[in-house]
Amino acid sequence: MGKRKTWILNLGLTLGSVLFGVFIGEIGLRLAEIEGLKKLPQPGHGNFSPSFYTTSHPDLGWVNRPGAEGWWRQEGEAYIEINIDGLRDQIYSKNKPKDAVRIAVLGDSFTLAVQVAVEENYSSVLEKELQNCADLKDKKIEVMNFGVDGYGTAQELLMLREKVWDYHPDIVILSFFIGNDIIDNSAQLESNHYRPFFVYKNGELVPDYSFRKLSLEHSDRYWITMVDRLPSGLVNRSRILQVAKKAERDLKQKNLLQHLNKLNAKNFREPTDPVWEEAWNITEDLITIMNQEVQEKNAQFLLVTIGDPMQVHPNPAFRQSFMKTAKIEDFFYPDKRLKALGDRVGFPVLNLAEPFQSYSEENNVCLHGFEAAVPCAGHWNPDGHEFAGKLIANQLCQQVKK
Repeated sequence: MGKRKTWILNLGLTLGSVLFGVFIGEIGLRLAEIEGLKKLPQPGHGNFSPSFYTTSHPDLGWVNRPGAEGWWRQEGEAYIEINIDGLRDQIYSKNKPKDAVRIAVLGDSFTLAVQVAVEENYSSVLEKELQNCADLKDKKIEVMNFGVDGYGTAQELLMLREKVWDYHPDIVILSFFIGNDIIDNSAQLESNHYRPFFVYKNGELVPDYSFRKLSLEHSDRYWITMVDRLPSGLVNRSRILQVAKKAERDLKQKNLLQHLNKLNAKNFREPTDPVWEEAWNITEDLITIMNQEVQEKNAQFLLVTIGDPMQVHPNPAFRQSFMKTAKIEDFFYPDKRLKALGDRVGFPVLNLAEPFQSYSEENNVCLHGFEAAVPCAGHWNPDGHEFAGKLIANQLCQQVKK
């Protein structure tokens, strides 16, 4: 047999063995019911979508996908249903009832809260608690949840302009997560660039939509995998590729956590470099602009700051150890800075970190975290949502008296 025929035969045997191995692997993964991550096809200008219940958007980067539904079981467990207007909420008429007090809540994953049932979300607790407010007893309370996973203040301001005002809210609440919202507002600090940012041009803060021209594989090194570069039809038919995607995604998420841990400590310290100084300036200016636009619509504004899990851990020794390691002098520096902004500009601020810390320590309970996940870390559990809803309801009840 000639060398060429031998080479062809060996190549055929090798390819056949590989294909047979792939076939056996596909069958084995299916029989074992081992699943990975599919590459969901997305409509619109791009393909970036943080989860199965979101879709890409040309102005906001991504939004909740109308009509999406399914189980969330990665942290907590809840069934997710997104209504036709893109809210994890009931359907509201854009014509506000005359006897209604309508409250729009803007926020990120703490507000969308896929970790808990919709009735346990702090926005639902807030709506129920406000029924007990004497100054609102003859009103129909409607608390609308505009939360979207991963949003920063820039996207929340754009959401206010593009969607919220269609519903004519009387009160707008901006929920600000101390843990990453300052980072999210900086193109230099945030790793996910498939989103709009606000930048200074000629001294004015303006939106930057350059992400529209960004290729998917260059949008976020901690999110996009090698498998994401393959055709959707191939990935969604191959269990091996789906498992490979999940394995790579899990590794990237661990790397992202390490990256965020390095940045996290700087949230609690006064900025000493130009990048963090600009991140804070952008953040404060975005909040100030939002307050101005709310007042121009004759509505009330409330900034609610959500504490980082490290700030509110029930163990004082654990908190002190973290502060010492991270060289943090005042764990409530960002909360106090945002409260000072409200006092200076003229809008109310409700800081949740201190009451959360006191409640957690006094009752030795974790208001963040779930049994199947990291205890006392991550998002609010049902107890955290209930406590937050009550605190916000008390603030608003006092606010409407003025």
